[in-house]
Amino acid sequence: MRILPLRIAPQLSLFISAVVVLAVLAVGTLSVVNLRSGFKDYLQARDDEQLMRLVALLERRSQDDPQLQWLRQDPEALRNVMDEFNGRPARGQRPPPPSFLRSPPPQGAGGGNLGDRLIIRDLQGEQLVGRRHPPDRPRTVRAIKVQGVEVAFAELMTEPAPDGIDARFLQRQISRLVWVVAGTSVFALLAGWWFAGRWSRPLRALQNATRDIARGKRLVTLEPTGALEIAQLMTDVNTMAMELDRLEKARRSWIAQISHELRTPLSVLHGEMEAIEDGARQPTRAVMASLRDEVLQLTRLVDDLHTLSVADMGGLRCVMVEGDAHVCLWRVGQRFAAQAQQHGLTLTLPTQSSPAIPVRWDFGRIEQLLANLLTNSLRYTDAPGHISVEWRHDGRVLTLTVDDTAPGVSATDMQALFEPLFRADRARQRVLSDSTATLGHGSGLGLSIVRSIALAHRGTVSASASAHGGLCLCVRLPLQADRALA
Repeated sequence: MRILPLRIAPQLSLFISAVVVLAVLAVGTLSVVNLRSGFKDYLQARDDEQLMRLVALLERRSQDDPQLQWLRQDPEALRNVMDEFNGRPARGQRPPPPSFLRSPPPQGAGGGNLGDRLIIRDLQGEQLVGRRHPPDRPRTVRAIKVQGVEVAFAELMTEPAPDGIDARFLQRQISRLVWVVAGTSVFALLAGWWFAGRWSRPLRALQNATRDIARGKRLVTLEPTGALEIAQLMTDVNTMAMELDRLEKARRSWIAQISHELRTPLSVLHGEMEAIEDGARQPTRAVMASLRDEVLQLTRLVDDLHTLSVADMGGLRCVMVEGDAHVCLWRVGQRFAAQAQQHGLTLTLPTQSSPAIPVRWDFGRIEQLLANLLTNSLRYTDAPGHISVEWRHDGRVLTLTVDDTAPGVSATDMQALFEPLFRADRARQRVLSDSTATLGHGSGLGLSIVRSIALAHRGTVSASASAHGGLCLCVRLPLQADRALA
C-alpha cells in the first residue's frame, strides 16, 4: 500500500514535535531513574553513616566488658543504646527539658526504624540482640572492636521501599516530572505546528509563483518573507521572473526585427525579378550588380545571425595560435584606410614599426572584431571626421580602443549598443551617401558579434562617450586567451 506524502507543514510539525517530545521523554525518564536510584543511594549512605556511629557507641560501651555480657543479660540494653544514639534520655532518667532549652541531636541522628533493622552477633555468629529477619535480606555488616580486637558484628538490614513521608516525597517529585513532560510535549506540538505554518507559507507562495511562471505568466512579484534562505530564494525567483519576461520580450523583438531585416532585401529582389520577367527592365550589368548586392546583404545577415546563435549556445569556435597582435591589428586597420578617405574621414593607426606583441588568439576572429568596430565608425561618423585606433598592453592585457568624432550616442543607448539588432537614436543613423554605400546596410549585429568574440577570448568590451564628440569603444583582451581577466 502506497503512503501518500504529507505537505511540508505537517512534516515539519511532526518532526519538530517528535524531536522535542523524545528529548523531553528521555530527560524525564532519566530524571525519574536518577531520582529513584539517587534516593536509594541517599538512604544507603545514611544507613552506613548511622551504622558506623552506632558501632562506635557500642565499642565505647564494651570497653570494660569485651564479652558483651552487658548486652546479653539486659534485654533493655539495646533500647538504652538506641535512646542514647537518638539523643533521647534512657529509661528511668529525668524527662527531657523543654524543646527551646534542649540541645539539637547529633548530626546524622535519625532513621526511626534503625533499631528494628539492627542485629548484633558474636564471633560465633550467634544472635545476641535484634529481631530476626530472612537470611536472604540484604544487609550491611560492621565489626565491633575493643582495643583493636573484633568482639562482635553489627548487621543493619537494608531499608525497605520508602513509605510514609519519604514515599510521598518521592511520589510527588515523580508526579511533577510527569506533568512537566506532558506539558512540554503539548507545548512542543503547538509550537511545532505554529513554526511549520510560518515556514510553509512562503514556500506555498513560491510554489504558486513557479506554477504561474511555468504557465506563461512572467510578471510575478513575491514579498520576501520567512527565514533568510527562503527570503533570498523569493528574491531570486523575482529576478528570474523579470529576466524571463525580458527574454520573452527580446525574443519577440528578435523575430520582428529579423523579419524586417530579411524582408527589405527580399522585397527588392522580388521587385527586380518581376520587373525583368515583365520586360520592364533589362537584365543589364548594373541591374545584376544591384541584385548581387542584395544577395550579399542577405548572406551577411544570415552569417551574422548564425555567428550570434552559435555564440549564445557557448559554441563560438576559436582556434588559438601564437602570433603578433600588432601585425594583425595594423593589417586590418590599413585595409580600412582607403575606405575612410573615400568617406571624408581620417583614420589614425599606431606606427607600423611598433614593437611586436606576442599573444595567443584566434586571429581570424580578432580581425573580424576590429573590422566590425571600424565598419561601425565609418558608417556612423559624419564627414569631415576623424577615427583613431590605438592598442597598448601592460604585459598581461591588451587594450584596443576605436575613438571617433560626432555624432555621439545618448547615455540611455550606451549600454544597449551591444544588444543584437539594436538601433541607436537618429543622431547615429544618418542616411548613406554614395561614398558610404559601399559599406552596405548595417544589420545591427556587428557590435553584438564584437562582444561575443571578446567573451570567447575571455575579454570585455565597453562603450563610452568620446572626448572628440563621438563614440569610444574599448576592448580588453588577455594576451593569453586561456586566462580570464581579473
